Amino acid sequence: MRTLLAEAHLEAGPDYVDNDHDEPMFHNEDADEQWVGNDGEENVDALLRYGFLGCSPVQPTVAIRLECLELYHQIRRRQSSFGIQTITKVLCALHNVTYSSSFRAQFSTAFDIYLEILRNIRSQVDCALGRDPINWRMNGTCPSCTFEQSNEPKLIPRRLHSMDGNHSAKRIDGSGSTDPRIFTSNFFLPDAAVEQFKSDVRSRPIDYSGNANDNCTENWTAARSVEENKVLVFEQTGIFVMACRHGFVECITEMKRSGELAKYGLAAINRMLDVCGKDQGLGHDIGCTSHKTVASSSIGTKAQEHNLIIAVNAFHGYAHNRRCQLAHHPLYLEGFGIEDLETCERIFSSSNSACGLIRHASYFHWVQYLDLHFDQWDKDKYLELSNFLHNNYVQALRIIDEYTPLLDEFKTRKSFTDDAFLQWRDDESEFLTNLALEPPSDAIAVAYSDVRQYDGCAISHSSRTAEANLLAALRHLRLQMNVVEDFERRHEINRRWEASDPQYQQAHQYSGQRRFVRAVEEIEGLVVQRMFELSKANLSSTGYRMRKYISKAITRRSGAIRTALEKYNNLAPLQVPPRPTLNYTDVIGYASLGEFDLLKYSRHDLMTKPWAVPENREMAVKFFKVLRSHEEVTRLNVEIGRLGAWVQFEDRQILSMIHSLRDEGSIMLSAELERQFAERHRINNLHRMRLYRTSQLTGYNGPPPPSLHNQALIVDLDDEDNDDENGDLYDEASRLANTISHLVQQ
Repeated sequence: MRTLLAEAHLEAGPDYVDNDHDEPMFHNEDADEQWVGNDGEENVDALLRYGFLGCSPVQPTVAIRLECLELYHQIRRRQSSFGIQTITKVLCALHNVTYSSSFRAQFSTAFDIYLEILRNIRSQVDCALGRDPINWRMNGTCPSCTFEQSNEPKLIPRRLHSMDGNHSAKRIDGSGSTDPRIFTSNFFLPDAAVEQFKSDVRSRPIDYSGNANDNCTENWTAARSVEENKVLVFEQTGIFVMACRHGFVECITEMKRSGELAKYGLAAINRMLDVCGKDQGLGHDIGCTSHKTVASSSIGTKAQEHNLIIAVNAFHGYAHNRRCQLAHHPLYLEGFGIEDLETCERIFSSSNSACGLIRHASYFHWVQYLDLHFDQWDKDKYLELSNFLHNNYVQALRIIDEYTPLLDEFKTRKSFTDDAFLQWRDDESEFLTNLALEPPSDAIAVAYSDVRQYDGCAISHSSRTAEANLLAALRHLRLQMNVVEDFERRHEINRRWEASDPQYQQAHQYSGQRRFVRAVEEIEGLVVQRMFELSKANLSSTGYRMRKYISKAITRRSGAIRTALEKYNNLAPLQVPPRPTLNYTDVIGYASLGEFDLLKYSRHDLMTKPWAVPENREMAVKFFKVLRSHEEVTRLNVEIGRLGAWVQFEDRQILSMIHSLRDEGSIMLSAELERQFAERHRINNLHRMRLYRTSQLTGYNGPPPPSLHNQALIVDLDDEDNDDENGDLYDEASRLANTISHLVQQ
């Protein structure tokens, strides 16, 4: 039945206009009258060839024009929050008809059928073009990632991906339970691919390195979501997405009755390794924890053999501790260029618009709506691909041009070389690693100092003023002496420390430093939370109640920061050497939480080390940005070459397939390919223009741009962005105006 409808739709073609019926929803008043087409063709097929789609497969009494369905289809793709009830009410208003819920149900049924027809046609086209429906999303949709050329340099990582979970795409349990249909989407991983990792990680993976102080992921909810905590209200609690660095969605996992569990990320990583192969780079907001999770999972050996590199996202990475940044931040990882790996955040800012419609939808429509949204998202990303490459090229060249003279002057003045910056990074990482675990002897000394403080000071002059106070003090002293003797016996301390002993004085001083470190860590944790509360408060899609909650949380957090800051300022002057006091403005102005680490280790002469000097640190950041920018240029040259080769290949491939289908007698399918070729050829010509403009940049050293099929297209390349955007908008607006004008004719 679906194939017959698809063939009828292809035969009707895109210019389905029947002057006898101008209304978008056509009612057959005589239920006994049947639509009969050529050769005795009845009902839905006959209606479809006349440009209508019936709302019932047997004897439709209501039919909707294909133009109307296509109009809503295109609106829905561009604005995911535009629901069926809204378009139905609009149509009723345009035709002076009283709205009824039955109209919405009929339109919904017809739209589901229409989308199924389009999917059937698309599958035929993909089959004709040899595109694998299972792996094409991850290994074909983005030509700059996948269309490798034989003469290109080897990139490590070969490709850059990003993954993250989003809890906005929830669905209430039991919604649409009367709809048993299953929507099959090639975006979503099957349940079996996810559940095979259900028992891989039941608790946070053990850190065998012994780094007890490595707690940067305590600030992240996802890092603590390691158990199957059931969520009873929602059946789908969100989605877990993996995308390439250019924004193309590669796979999606639905999160069921739980938070962001490790199994979702493991399933996505396993799929990526199977399809994409070796030397992949992956960004995750808890990349440090994900690295340990993967290593301890059933795919740990596979990930190691495939040389999987896991990083933290650029923005999220600055909320991790400094040691984690040096190991996992893309600024310090070779081959990552200037990629921020925050692709999923941009995807979610768009997909959140669909959440209002899918919250109470059936499971069928939950998947269908998300599939439709992400399919359009990928089309938009293809349209913007050459702009992405151009903008990144401009950014990389600007960083190189701006920072290189400053670095040259600094290296000349300080007699440093590039190796010094690399050595500073390694020295800082080694320093922080060695200090991450407190020596047992120091911990014991501090504990002994704490329990020993009561000895000799339990009875003061004031306690002798009354016999009752004296007896109470003596009892307390005996208890404390028992504690001291027990501690000395367990830790084999043969001689009791006195207040004048060097060991006691050193332990007492170090105890104060420990309190100082904890005060800094308390401020650090509070600022982490405040940072992300502020960023969430600025999201345009955040609702009023959530904004109100966040505002209150920010207010409370500000008060807590002031309290913690007061504790810090009381301890700072007692350090050796004394540490600078901070004010509230300084703390909330920290751009990187790694700056807090410089306050902690005062007894190790930290400020005498070259990598701790503020000017050196600032120039080191510029050095690594320049280093990553040169890597970005190399990667962009490869990706530009791939896109240039792809636009030439795709145009030839589609044209060749059109001729082949004609020769085989598949006239309708060849006509559909011609329509798609017109759209893709127009976009490919935009890519040719933009790649040509990129090749004219000062400092460009990549491959030559692909030839333009129409040299007249090269006009005022400086204004190409605005012209392209305005031209596309004008074309869309013209088509939309013509369609609406035709629909409202009486």
